[in-house]
Amino acid sequence: MNVLFFMTDQHHADCLGFMGHPLVKTPNLDALAERGAWFRNMFSCSAICAPSRTSFLTGTYLRTHEHFTNPGDLHRPFPSIASEYRNAGHRAGVCGKVHIPDRLMRHFDSVDPMANYRAYLEERGLREVEVTKEFHQKFMSAPSPVSYKDHKVAWTADRAIDFLNAAKKDETSFFLWCSFGPPHAPHTPPAEMDNLYNPEDIPIDWEAYERFERSRVGQRAMIEDFWKVGSVRHDPSIFQKAVCRYLALITTVDREIGRVLERLNALGLEEETLVIFTADHGDFAGHWGQLGKNVPGYDDLLRIPFIYYDPERADHGRCVEGLYQNVDLFPSLCERLNRDIPPTVQGESFLPALEGYPGASRRYVYAETHNVKTIRSHGWKLNFYGVHPNRGQLFRMGADPDETANLWTDPNYAHIKVELMQELIAWMVQCEQADGMEIKAEEFVNTRWYRWLAQQPGQVDDQEGRAHAV
Repeated sequence: MNVLFFMTDQHHADCLGFMGHPLVKTPNLDALAERGAWFRNMFSCSAICAPSRTSFLTGTYLRTHEHFTNPGDLHRPFPSIASEYRNAGHRAGVCGKVHIPDRLMRHFDSVDPMANYRAYLEERGLREVEVTKEFHQKFMSAPSPVSYKDHKVAWTADRAIDFLNAAKKDETSFFLWCSFGPPHAPHTPPAEMDNLYNPEDIPIDWEAYERFERSRVGQRAMIEDFWKVGSVRHDPSIFQKAVCRYLALITTVDREIGRVLERLNALGLEEETLVIFTADHGDFAGHWGQLGKNVPGYDDLLRIPFIYYDPERADHGRCVEGLYQNVDLFPSLCERLNRDIPPTVQGESFLPALEGYPGASRRYVYAETHNVKTIRSHGWKLNFYGVHPNRGQLFRMGADPDETANLWTDPNYAHIKVELMQELIAWMVQCEQADGMEIKAEEFVNTRWYRWLAQQPGQVDDQEGRAHAV
């Protein structure tokens, strides 16, 4: 079975038609979700591009693969989805925004990165919008100066189609990762898509903005910070237009995904190909008057869209409600391929969830973004600011899904904070076990995180901590 793996960058999970967004048009992804299964609560391990993509490919958390930021390479080798498919006799290819460590890049037979797109533009005397301070202060928002057919979204789709044509000609099975850069900033849709959405339809709720400002922890990145775009406070009218362009990029990607799927069908490969759609992480996308990813830990940034279409299944628009993570894709594909899951993989197959198995959902999902460690259940979320151990966020997700009432210092919920901190620390220690062994009680209790926890109100004693760790 082939795999066609679509990914967008910085895509809010709800910015899709089938997810109920009131404006954005995504007919091709809506149709894919109607044929397959879609996950309401799929989460990324990080709100940073390269670390999240590394987790997707290797099935490991950041604390294990240790790729915490965008630059750099892995310190040690890991198997990946691409290497497993190559070992099974498939051709592995990637096109578009790759943004992964070099060690993983070498797992692909064919790589067509954005550097090739820049060369494509240069050969034709074309240039994208120059990212200046003035452009940044406009939320990096403007119509693209290149035509639709030369836009990076169309170029990425063209490269995917080239790969499919070659695979068909050579009669080879394949794993293709088609990775679109948008809707990540800069927000520069093709000119013909620029007026697709009306800025007046983007609501500005100042009361909600103020609630969000009161709930967050830490300092907001300044507007000059290169990729962290900012909030509505900077300029409401420019902000509204930037959100429209963010949505226009999503519709542009949807159109090009439709074109790739049409070619897949024309080549007679549709019934032989798994199709997956997701994103590396989210974006505020106008929620709370924010655009970008400048305040980590929120569901807007960690929850991601996820569609799984298997032509041999009859899911017919099944909605999967449980908690899942991007590290779960690798073991799921191994199971589908009937291959052993590598021992380094920390994810869990989500395929049992498609059969309705009630125990398939995770109890917790975890994430790390810069200094923020996150643990989330269906009912609660805790964000722990490691460099500021006495500061954090505790949200009761059932009663406060928008994460505006921070209960971190509320003594009525101290026991919840302790329980979640224990789980979070146990997970961090387990991830750091290079040999994958179970956590030992002494290792858990002697960590600096647990020593901090023992000083907090509502703390547990060492005996309770040891019992929990074991």
